[in-house]
Amino acid sequence: MSVEDKAKTLVKYVNTLPDFQIVDPGYPYNHVGATITDAMLQAGINYERVVRPRVDLVHKNPQAKTTSGFLKLLESSDPHSLLNWKGEKPNRILKVTKLFISENIETEQQLKLWLTEEKNVQKLRNVKGVGDKTLDYFKMLSGMHTSAIDRHLRNFLNLAGIQVKSYLEAQEVINRAATQLNVKESRFDHSIWKYMSKGKHGNACCCH
Repeated sequence: MSVEDKAKTLVKYVNTLPDFQIVDPGYPYNHVGATITDAMLQAGINYERVVRPRVDLVHKNPQAKTTSGFLKLLESSDPHSLLNWKGEKPNRILKVTKLFISENIETEQQLKLWLTEEKNVQKLRNVKGVGDKTLDYFKMLSGMHTSAIDRHLRNFLNLAGIQVKSYLEAQEVINRAATQLNVKESRFDHSIWKYMSKGKHGNACCCH
């Protein structure tokens, strides 16, 4: 089955779901601190219970709206204490923030433009913990329209009877289905994530 046929199959499946709704993702945040925090904490973690409260905490702080302001906040306190988080992720947040400073990125609009160049994507990929999904999530958070393939989106494809061989194929199927539905890719991604995170489909984890 071609990617186009898989996308059509996915559209047909979506149209059979009475409780599937297109939901606005609520970003860009217009707040770099919240964007970095969200992107770097989300992998493999319960989003609503663990990640969102920390994103909201940073988002409420006006100092963290720009990258330089967020860096000052991180350096004025221990990142682990600021986020109430053990492990490596706060250190990775600091590394990404310093990378953006070195690249003169202060706003999400500047980040969006920066991420259009593959050499810059590679710089971000070089930070430990940043893979395909986190890269695409950074793009979405900065206002680009794509999808970030996680377990929820893969499980949704499985429910639709669609088998994919790679991350890129899954992304292409979902993005093409979004186009057929006349929905922006990032909105379709978030809508699938919200639908699957309800926990009615055998997915106990609400990871983004």
